[in-house]
Amino acid sequence: MAHDILSQFYTSLNLPLQEKLIELTRIIDHTGPNKDLQALFPQLISNVFSSPFSSGWGLRTITCDVNKYEYEALISFLEPQGPMFRLCYKLLSDPSLRYNLPLNVLPLDLQMTLERGPCPQFYADILSIDSQTMNVVALALNPFDYYIFHFALHLISNSQNKSSWESWNSVYFALACDYLMHFLPTDPNIPVLPHIPNYTGKVPIAAPLQTANRPLHSPSLLLLPDLTGSSINNQHTSQAQSRNEIWRSETVMQAFIDIWMSVEQIGTSNIEMYKRSCPVNVSSPERVRTVRVLVKHLHSFPVKDITDSTFRSSSLRKYARQKMCARAYYYLKHLVTTWPLDASFRLVMELWLSLIQPWRYVNRGISLSRFPGIENNIEENNTNNLDASYTQFIAENFPSYTCIFQLVIPRFMRLDITAYKNAAMLFRLGKVFSQQHLVPILRNLEQAIIDSGNTLSQSLDSSFYPSSHDHSYTYNGVALHKWVAIAKQAISELNLSANFEYEPVWSDNTRPFIMELIKRIISSKVLAEKNLEELNKKLNTHNEGTWASIKLWLMINNQNEDDRILFEECKKVPIYLKASVHYFSVVFGLNENTLITPEQILEDNSLDHSSFVNSTSFPLSITNKLRSKSTKISYMGDPDLMPITSYESTIIIRMLYQIALRLNEVYGDKFSVLWNRQDFWGYVAREILQAPCEIQTYMKDITNHQTIERRELPARLSLRRFGSHAFVLWVIIGYIVFKLFSLSGFFYIFVLFSFWMFQVLIKASLKKIKLL
Repeated sequence: MAHDILSQFYTSLNLPLQEKLIELTRIIDHTGPNKDLQALFPQLISNVFSSPFSSGWGLRTITCDVNKYEYEALISFLEPQGPMFRLCYKLLSDPSLRYNLPLNVLPLDLQMTLERGPCPQFYADILSIDSQTMNVVALALNPFDYYIFHFALHLISNSQNKSSWESWNSVYFALACDYLMHFLPTDPNIPVLPHIPNYTGKVPIAAPLQTANRPLHSPSLLLLPDLTGSSINNQHTSQAQSRNEIWRSETVMQAFIDIWMSVEQIGTSNIEMYKRSCPVNVSSPERVRTVRVLVKHLHSFPVKDITDSTFRSSSLRKYARQKMCARAYYYLKHLVTTWPLDASFRLVMELWLSLIQPWRYVNRGISLSRFPGIENNIEENNTNNLDASYTQFIAENFPSYTCIFQLVIPRFMRLDITAYKNAAMLFRLGKVFSQQHLVPILRNLEQAIIDSGNTLSQSLDSSFYPSSHDHSYTYNGVALHKWVAIAKQAISELNLSANFEYEPVWSDNTRPFIMELIKRIISSKVLAEKNLEELNKKLNTHNEGTWASIKLWLMINNQNEDDRILFEECKKVPIYLKASVHYFSVVFGLNENTLITPEQILEDNSLDHSSFVNSTSFPLSITNKLRSKSTKISYMGDPDLMPITSYESTIIIRMLYQIALRLNEVYGDKFSVLWNRQDFWGYVAREILQAPCEIQTYMKDITNHQTIERRELPARLSLRRFGSHAFVLWVIIGYIVFKLFSLSGFFYIFVLFSFWMFQVLIKASLKKIKLL
């Protein structure tokens, strides 16, 4: 029997994916818990998430749009109550069963925490220590934990770390949403299913749960009660039973936060560990989006103002957000300082804005996160607002608002904010920080911190505030004095650098930079309006005349749809920039009526060298180049590999590309010779073939650094023009007409080819005699 299970298992691994899943499901459901399943489990995990010898099951590349059946089969097999978890729970019947996860596969910062200590209490009973060296060498995990850790590590794997925008709706992302909703339910009355009554493999937490990263001494951050939800003096059996109800939630929360938000900090103190670790893990767009889902869910996971200690998960719910916010600060700071200077930064900014707005996710799950379009509509229509109850959260996470803000704002001085995506980012940032109550609370806290002295000795300029502002450190009836110490401690403990010195956001030093930013927004608004006028004239000219009307009716006006989209975006840019001027005037307490005019901006184009703007590492010359002229973006790759448009047939385009590719491989040299001939046949070749050109390709190395690779394309055959819907339509109409006159299809093809050759020869002849 054992031999049969082994042979069936190894045979199933070599089957196609869907057949493999069916066979594995049968083996799991029809085999009792035995030693064979225990031995096969780590091999199955390795097969799922890839190993040095395989690429895994493609969890991050298979999407519902492209591979619907494989997508559904994988979701069914790996869902929270699917065959994979049934296998995990079946193996839990042996409480002593453990699988070692080597320490060197974990993120570097987590390795350092576990090796040097003190480590979070979650890891206390799963550390595997070498008896000779007394060093931590692995984590001893039960089957459930072993799977969850491998799932979390799969997202940061360098071998899978692709920044593909098409893989956002992948199997991995869908499963991440499912796991968060199932194992961290927002309703405390919903248990995690299935119930496992007899599992005793987890050591009860007898001491209060502590935070490894932020042991702040504040009303909310005192040592939390233990995860049992009862007093320390409770009996051991009661504690074991209590942790049994939440240990799966604890594992998912701890693993996802510690692994997904890992940051590789390389310095002199840990250089030796870095040398023996895997290459630096860089964040992909997919990873940033997944982390944002985690942040939003953990904002909705804590029960607001929970006081009932009978909820077994009450302490875990309080601890989850606290731990997440601390780790997210370091992760975001790393992203902001290393992310490329392009429009994809919106992913990072949206992650940050989700972190600092927990009120948007009260009583809201992430079930719609799989559908970005629907999710965006829900986000826009969200009416949850900031109120006084979030003052404590703002104080505890004060650096996440101010320190990250000071890193984000200077990026817009290096971006072309007349571009739609960049203008939208600036608009979104201003809108969030100008919402009611947020900036007044932050500004009052910062003023109180500065006035309290100590290490933060810089003074604020009272003229930078509205004259009616009251410096009593209260806002909207809420006294802020008791939160000042918490905010001050958060600054010192979240910024551990020895030479860190907090620079106030609302200070005299930042005023020149803010005025320069406003100046830049106003000038960009004027330029955006001019661009809109020019584009509108171009479209009107393009659509004038009888021939333009005929081309539009025949659906051969290829640029119409793209131009319409571009025009709609250009119309929004001045609106966004005008609103941004208002928003940042509100944020920094400026009077819009006294701001500089566009004419003044044209007269004075200098850049103030404030400490705020010089705090970044971008060269000043880059700033001046971006400010002096607008950036025009054009496609620089292989023309035949441009994205297929709506007026082209996907199947025909791909088929014609393969035909042309093969012909170019066989006759490429002859095509180049023909192109360079100066006789009649050279003119004919230049009518048929595509001209040589230089293309540019962006290449990324393992550290995510982009370089431009230039390559010369020779004269070549391209058949893409024959893949448009209009061409196919006219070919079909012509074929029907020939059939009506009882003419054969071969004769029709001969007529088409003859007509095309006649046209080519005429044009070549005219060019040869200099008439065309």
